[in-house]
Amino acid sequence: MSIPPLSPPRYLDVDGGRIAYYDTGSGEDTIVWVHGLPTDSRAWSAQRDFFDTRARSIFLDLRGYGASDKIPADMLRSGNLSTLYIADLAALITRLELRRPMLVGFASAGHIALRLAATHPDLIGKLALLNGTPQFRRRPDWPNGFSGAEMSRFIDAATRGGIDPVMDLLLDPATVFTDVSPARAIELGDRFREMIRSAGVDTLLAFFESVALDDDWTLLRDIQAPTLVMTSTLGRKAPSGAALHMRTTIPHALLAELPGADHFAFATRPELVNQLLDAFRTTRRAASS
Repeated sequence: MSIPPLSPPRYLDVDGGRIAYYDTGSGEDTIVWVHGLPTDSRAWSAQRDFFDTRARSIFLDLRGYGASDKIPADMLRSGNLSTLYIADLAALITRLELRRPMLVGFASAGHIALRLAATHPDLIGKLALLNGTPQFRRRPDWPNGFSGAEMSRFIDAATRGGIDPVMDLLLDPATVFTDVSPARAIELGDRFREMIRSAGVDTLLAFFESVALDDDWTLLRDIQAPTLVMTSTLGRKAPSGAALHMRTTIPHALLAELPGADHFAFATRPELVNQLLDAFRTTRRAASS
């Protein structure tokens, strides 16, 4: 059964294409939700259900995902894909005239969100990161990333076998959905596989050959928005060491550990994630470092 969209999509013309977004809920506050690899806006269904009575929500499909246009061919392996995503996100906030919304980014979109917060500080009021990281690659002074061999495994799987082996790696039951029942894990896996197929192998390859090579260590101190850093204690795709580094480096950051939660905590532990985000949303004082 196909996953229904959050609501009828709306579209915004941007440089080189068109992005889809979903506008739901109402209230004085606005939240912009940005999915990460390998999902799209449909993954936020539990957040829509919770927040629709509390705030206005804008759910974005990044270029290449969901109902948005595919990534322009000249950008697929350009090394500048993050620049494209940030420009799209900035255009969305600006042209919808959103007044300093709270920006929520999951995993790879957490990286996009923190870069936007550092380079466009006037656009957002608060920043929330779930299992994000400023750098995906491991190096001697940064153990909280993927090794070169791990990244090459994804690239080789995509180039040689197409979408199915990449899905198997991204949704390996040894590393994801370990905090839910086997039946729920199968259900979520099926939903996520549909979103991965919709994105396609070129979109996934573009992440590993472009976004995954970014290094945003030096930008963290430029983030002035109150920031909530959430990390899953069972997550193996974004080690908690990355969250601790962001907590101690971003000037106005809070750290929240999600006990017993896995990487896709927004789907497997939505009650916990939603309550944390809502408490952060309604806190009017700035977070202290």
